[in-house]
Amino acid sequence: MINTAQAVASLRPGVEWSMSGDDVEGITWHTPNTQPLTVAEVEAEMLRLENVEVERVAGEAAARLAAITHAKTLGFTDEMITVMWPGLGGAV
Repeated sequence: MINTAQAVASLRPGVEWSMSGDDVEGITWHTPNTQPLTVAEVEAEMLRLENVEVERVAGEAAARLAAITHAKTLGFTDEMITVMWPGLGGAV
């Protein structure tokens, strides 16, 4: 789950700030001339970052499945795959 601080850091990289609580109104900008963020901007960024994470996890799962499938076409068993690549696992 993406939080407000992660969204703010994504929207204002390299900017120094602090936040009281977990809301946009509690942000204190320490870098001069920083344009404040709106709640809508932060909420939109939180949603975007959540979608990026979902896509990343789905991509990893698809790559894992493709690797296992390929290993099996080469004659590797589930047990062999598990021993050779413990993080990959063998069951599809």
